[in-house]
Amino acid sequence: MGVRFYADSWLTASAGVGLLRALENTGYRWEDFVKGNTIELDEEVFEKLPEIYSQYLLRDLSLERFREILEKRKEKFNLYNTVVYEKINDFFSNSPLTNPSGTKKVGEAFNVLLEQEEDIQQLFSEGKKLIAEFVREKFSEILNYQKSKKVCYFCKERHAYIKKGKVKVLDATNFTPLAASLDTVENFFWEGKSNMYLCPECEIFLYFSAFGFHRTPARTYLFVYLPDLENTKRMNDLLRAETDLRSFMNRTIVEASKILAGRKADWILRNIYIVEIEKVGDAQSNIYTLSITPRLASAIKENIDKYPQVFNNLFEVFLEYVYSGRSLYDFIYKILSGFFYKQRYKRLSGRNAQLIKSGMGFKSYLPFGLTYFIKFQEVLEMEDRERVSKQVNWAYSEGLTLKNTYEQSMGKEKANRKIEGISYRLLDAIRRRDTDAFQQNLIRAYLEAEREIPYVFVEALKDGSFNRIAYAFLIGLNGKGKEEVE
Repeated sequence: MGVRFYADSWLTASAGVGLLRALENTGYRWEDFVKGNTIELDEEVFEKLPEIYSQYLLRDLSLERFREILEKRKEKFNLYNTVVYEKINDFFSNSPLTNPSGTKKVGEAFNVLLEQEEDIQQLFSEGKKLIAEFVREKFSEILNYQKSKKVCYFCKERHAYIKKGKVKVLDATNFTPLAASLDTVENFFWEGKSNMYLCPECEIFLYFSAFGFHRTPARTYLFVYLPDLENTKRMNDLLRAETDLRSFMNRTIVEASKILAGRKADWILRNIYIVEIEKVGDAQSNIYTLSITPRLASAIKENIDKYPQVFNNLFEVFLEYVYSGRSLYDFIYKILSGFFYKQRYKRLSGRNAQLIKSGMGFKSYLPFGLTYFIKFQEVLEMEDRERVSKQVNWAYSEGLTLKNTYEQSMGKEKANRKIEGISYRLLDAIRRRDTDAFQQNLIRAYLEAEREIPYVFVEALKDGSFNRIAYAFLIGLNGKGKEEVE
């Protein structure tokens, strides 16, 4: 009958995708093993899983990479840890495949070879063989444990095994991001009792989950889950193809991230479940499930490619804001605070510090790209994108025109001092959402420039357009020139 695995959750689906990728890497047609959300392996293929796992684990280890590793090796060098840890240690940091007490033997065996063998090709072959033998040994150990009477939580067919006198359950050795161990299990499981019993076959299956996730440019791990295993595999392959850094050698990390964010939005629109794992310590990770509104998904999909390059360093902060539902006007205000009050801030730290420091970095003018965040926020608030864009660009141009008027009438130096004072008052009015104070300072600014304030301007400030008009005008008043307007 063979061995069956069930992909009915994001965890088991990630293992399923990882297993199918490993089978594909070995030359199998992965579709032949999938029946709905079940993977069926005959006994012959199941017995080859150690080799299949090892081949996928070592697929990127070329002779050149191997030579580079040896050239850079340090004292207490362990080939296994160097090659394998970067692939699976974030997921199984204390598993049989990564426990230092076990991997130490592989490292020592290779170091003996290193002293005896000079042929690099032979060392390369023997090194890979040692790693493959270790994987086979550990899989064999797992399969040979005594079985209990407890039925496996994951397959509901086979029986969990007994290890050190206890029935085996899913814990931190099997999937570290869950951050649960037999000693601290009460922090994770209801009433401290786990019924997630684990059979040997499903434990081996779960070790393929590291191959299902994709490491992003932001150094998190991403997995896309659908209720259909075949499409889950295809979608995650698409994710990997679009965000593989080797395909983006001429792109920046941020640009690759932008493509990833746009793809996320597209998937959300199709009701796809997204899991993101952020590594925060040697044995601890944060797990996020990305579930955002169709409106936000649409905004990301339609606008992410227009993200201003001048704010590339804030891209991750921007994503945090939109995913958490925080207003981008707060994002903008912190940047403006850094620009206008450079002397006020000392010893900055945290996410707010990034925004404030970004503003402090603009020495003499604010870039037009800052208006992108106004437009993005307004689209999130169900406003018409074209109307918002025209209104924001118009308000920006009005601010820029007023600035040029001041410079022409009193010279740049005096105009800068004048504009600085006006800007302080306008920003304070924006902070307090005091439309009357903003209008009074605006009228005064136009009168001093001997210009008539556009009537449509005053009217716009009276309705729900206050934030976008006020911020866009203030950015334009401190802008550089019309050539910046897109």
